[in-house]
Amino acid sequence: MIEDILVHLDGTPAGERRIAYAFDLAEQHHARLTGLHVTAAADVPPYYKPSRIEQVAEAIERQSAQDARTSEAVFKSVSSARSVPALWQAFDGGMSQQICRLARWSDLVVLGQYESEGSAERHPLLLAEGVAADCGRPVLVVPERIGRCQIRRALIAWDGGREAVRAIHDALPLLREAKATVEIIMIDSNEPIDAVEPLLDHLRRHRIVVEGDVQQHTKGSTAHALVERLRQGHFDLLIMGAYGRPAWIEFLFGGTTPSALMNASAPVLISH
Repeated sequence: MIEDILVHLDGTPAGERRIAYAFDLAEQHHARLTGLHVTAAADVPPYYKPSRIEQVAEAIERQSAQDARTSEAVFKSVSSARSVPALWQAFDGGMSQQICRLARWSDLVVLGQYESEGSAERHPLLLAEGVAADCGRPVLVVPERIGRCQIRRALIAWDGGREAVRAIHDALPLLREAKATVEIIMIDSNEPIDAVEPLLDHLRRHRIVVEGDVQQHTKGSTAHALVERLRQGHFDLLIMGAYGRPAWIEFLFGGTTPSALMNASAPVLISH
């Protein structure tokens, strides 16, 4: 069951759409929604001249303060028209650290697709990547242009690894509540297709309908294959394990997790 949902907010249009999506999700599960905004310390990119650092830092701090006020105002405005219990939280500090702290008491964490913690030079990973690697809870990464929350069809990326197992079980409450159907694509696996039969049986035991035949991706970019199948099949959700390898290796040499998160046209549920 999903009883507590945590959503991180910012004052952008994408943040407003993410708030509406998170409230939709909370209403569907009769869950409490906690809205969180974290104001990080001013992170001046290293390409500014030393003489301008103080001026730029002050401008960043003013923008951050405005972003915090906008986030709170939008969250409270939307919550007043919704039927679920809602809680507002605001903190200063490291974004990933504060989100992970509150995630300890959450069933699901909702983040934005392109959210970052600061300048790319000092924080090369997306916010969702850092949180997913550390928080111990499933993370739902929502695209910038998301509409209403409707999970009718889901695509499962299966490689037989621990992370994929975790992601599927974390996704079961979402799939059951929405009565969603699923399709399975085997990725990065040398196993024959019939090796996935125990998974199919397990999903059926949870009353999850599996559509079509299991597909097997063996050539080319795994992330590209997932993103293309997600688009072609008009799926509402991608379910995948995150970081079968350390995150820094995927960042340096490329990997499925960051590429899929950056390019997915539908929300991505990742677990580590």
